[in-house]
Amino acid sequence: MTNTPPSTATIITTPFDGRVIMIGCGSIGQALLPVLGRHLENIYPRTTVLSADESGRSVAQRCGAQFIHCNLTPGNYRKLLAKYVAPGDLMINVSVGVASLDLIRFCAETGALYVDTSIEPWPDIFDNPMLELDARTNYVIRQEALALAQEFGPEAPTAVMDHGANPGMVSHFVKRALLDLRRDISGDTAVPQTRGEWAALAQELGICTIQISERDTQASQRPKRQGEFINTWSIDGFIDELMQPAELSVGTFEKRLPRGAREHQPGSGTIYLQRPGASTFALSWVPSIGGFQGMLVTHDEVLALADYLSVRADDKFTYRPTVMFVYHPCDDAMLSALELEGRGWKRQSVFRLLGPTIAEGMDELGVLLAGHERNAYWYGSQLCIETARAQVPYASATTMQVVAGAIAAIIWALQNPRRGLVEPEDLDFALCLTAAAPYLGPLVGEYTHWTPLDGRGKFFPEKLDVQNPWQLQNIRSRQWYGE
Repeated sequence: MTNTPPSTATIITTPFDGRVIMIGCGSIGQALLPVLGRHLENIYPRTTVLSADESGRSVAQRCGAQFIHCNLTPGNYRKLLAKYVAPGDLMINVSVGVASLDLIRFCAETGALYVDTSIEPWPDIFDNPMLELDARTNYVIRQEALALAQEFGPEAPTAVMDHGANPGMVSHFVKRALLDLRRDISGDTAVPQTRGEWAALAQELGICTIQISERDTQASQRPKRQGEFINTWSIDGFIDELMQPAELSVGTFEKRLPRGAREHQPGSGTIYLQRPGASTFALSWVPSIGGFQGMLVTHDEVLALADYLSVRADDKFTYRPTVMFVYHPCDDAMLSALELEGRGWKRQSVFRLLGPTIAEGMDELGVLLAGHERNAYWYGSQLCIETARAQVPYASATTMQVVAGAIAAIIWALQNPRRGLVEPEDLDFALCLTAAAPYLGPLVGEYTHWTPLDGRGKFFPEKLDVQNPWQLQNIRSRQWYGE
């Protein structure tokens, strides 16, 4: 096992003479603001926060930033942003319900830098049951982003999209884990320099499955009540994810697909299921508790990582890992998700965002690389609430992991201001890990002999592939194969 304690972390600072414009100031923005000044000297007099509600005003004012209550819409965002954004400035988008791609285009045209922690559309897309399922997937909006990147070219003002904890830091965890595996299996310590070399390394190691594996054990002093939705990070953002169709990338090792799975485009290697992520369950593993059951929630990293590590010949995949996100939120959030489904996806009337009332627990977020000669290797962050509060007293461990990713992206963007529109896989993973380390708690790497078959052989053995434990049909924990 490898373990990098937070005490070894270094605060990276970088020069910046422009202004910061923060869009949104919910749980992530409120945790990010007090941290930002540690990395950008004298930044608060040059920071403006634009938020659709008042929740972040006191935090912004304590930091010395200007706070403006305004609601960005498709009809007014250009006029409003033109008052505050100029060439050489940095926009940090931590909002929900403001279209990321519209903000990215505005920044590119203005000559400003851009960073966000997730790609967002305008409201009533992800959670709209009246839209066709494929129109509500992350795949669709990511394809639009990739087209925008091609339009801008590689020398446009830098725009880093999807760089929070996950998506974001988990892509760097994967690269770190691949290097650990190479070192432990062959003794080779060479670091790939190109996308093709990283894909070749994953293929050489025999990685068949990559799980973004997250178990949140944070618990409040006051338990959930009926009709209440609780979470440790954005409630609106989480509900959107729960109601979107489950999505994952399917690798070349898979023998079969779930019944009813739909491929986004022929040959894309990505599928969505005709059911929401909140009601689609899978098995994964984390070091602290071992095996667990979580929801198969859609995330952009399951698309981007699989594409980044794929090998093609004659326009066909010769190697591609299966990539998925298996998420067990804090217990009260899991109960909230189950209740939401039971209510026919009608939102609860009371929302509670956990922060100061968290009494114990941690967010254990990492990546599980499986199928190689040592079975499976987990690498990631074990951030307990006490360590998170040492950085920002009112934050949760979950929000601080997102802040870590945002800080890493900001530093990389300021050091690389003309790189166009990029995804986390395009960034310098070593720099990002170093920049984020002060906010991640211990970074842990651990091998395991666990597989999704553990303890399940006596149940429905005819539905399991005991010769190939990391097949998707084994990883699913409930019958979403329609069998």
